[in-house]
Order: sequence, then structure tokens, then C-alpha cells
Amino acid sequence: MRGKSLETGIILLILIVVAFVGYGAGSLTASDILDRMSAAVENLNNLSAVISVQTYKDGEVSLTQQMRLALAQPDKMRLEYLKPEYLAGNVTLVVGEKMWMYIAVTDQWIEKDLSNLPSAQQPWLMFRNILRGVRSMLDDYKFARIDEEGDIYHIRGIPASDAAVYGRIELWVDPETFVPVRRTLYDMDGNLLMDTRFHDAREVVNGVVLPLTIETYDAEGKLASVVSYVQITVNAGVPDDLFNPPVGNDG
Repeated sequence: MRGKSLETGIILLILIVVAFVGYGAGSLTASDILDRMSAAVENLNNLSAVISVQTYKDGEVSLTQQMRLALAQPDKMRLEYLKPEYLAGNVTLVVGEKMWMYIAVTDQWIEKDLSNLPSAQQPWLMFRNILRGVRSMLDDYKFARIDEEGDIYHIRGIPASDAAVYGRIELWVDPETFVPVRRTLYDMDGNLLMDTRFHDAREVVNGVVLPLTIETYDAEGKLASVVSYVQITVNAGVPDDLFNPPVGNDG
């Protein structure tokens, strides 16, 4: 009897633990999920990579670009074009809300103030979102969790401020890594604008998982572009002088 009581007690304990864990996962709100997404990259301090960007037209690759990317917390990004040859040497540099673009063919720097642009319209935001000092376009929306079958979190955002560019954002998130697996954007009339799929999620350092391939599809469901990491190094240090503003600009 004593052995049977012990066995029953163990079973009950397992059921309680399973119920508690299940409740914890199921009870996450949309806000909780967004917070977990931010926390998932908290250990990423800097990143250097070579990325490839393929643009598609009528199902075929129409342009392939290769760039060297550097990120440093909390708000620094540098993107240098490597290929094709006519773009090689062009640079986009962002520090805080200041952006400088170098046009190699004319040996000219152009300066812009990102504070005048809505977050969704700022260049290369999908990479800069990793940075803690960069305002995410998701901040302009109020999200709610959508209940549906499946093992992926699904949340929906509707405009919460005048800065919102899109009429609706749908976001699907992996429940273990809190890495996005899909995002769809809609205009104010509910028409689909873009469908983005995130693939090849890998642990790059200290529990930080990043999707290494990003596909975008247009409103008609046609493949528009593929962004992929050719090389990636995380938390190995990035030289500070990569982010120095051009001579004559104090940032």
C-alpha cells in the first residue's frame, strides 16, 4: 500500500508540473510574447556578417547583392556594398537617429535624420531591430493573441498611434526560441502588402537564435526577395571606428 501511495503521489506531482508548465505557456499574452522576443536577443552585443540579397522577378533572380554588415549595441549599424561591382564601396551608416550614405561613384556623403521617418520606413530595420536602442515599428501597434490550432504563437497588431504605417500586422512566433517565423503586413483597407517568412533559425551565441534566411513575398504571393547570411560572427567585437561619422559630421 505504501508503494502504491508513493507511486500515486509521483503521478500527481507529474500532473501538477505538466499542468503548471502548460498553463504558463498558454497564458502568455501578446505583450508577454513581444517581451520574450526582445529578451531572446539580449545577449547579442555585436555582430559582423556578410549577407546576400537576391531580388526576384517573374520567378527568376533579377539582381544579387552582397554586403558586409556590422551591428553594435545599442544603436550602431554599418552596411557596406561588396557586389555587384557598380554598387561596391557604397556605405550606409546609422548611429542613433542619424544616417549617412556614401555614394562611391561620386565620392559623396549624404546625411539624413531618421527621426523624420516612421520606424517602418527606415532602411534595413529588420537588422537594426536587433539593437536595443532602436525603436521597433511594432511599438506603434496594439497586439492581441489570436487563438487558433497549431504550436506557433500568433499575435495581431492594429494601429495604436498616428505613426503606424500599416493597417494590420500579423506575427507568428516560435514558442521555444521566440524567434519570428512569419510576418504579414496589410494596408489600411485590409489588403495584403507583404508576407515575410523566416527560416534556418540557428543558435549563434549564448542561447541567441537568429533566422539566417528571410524570404519576402508580394501581395500576389510571388517571391520578391531572399536575404541570407553568408558568414556571421557574434560577440567577437566590432571595431568602433567602423561607426565614425564622415569627416565634417559630428553625428
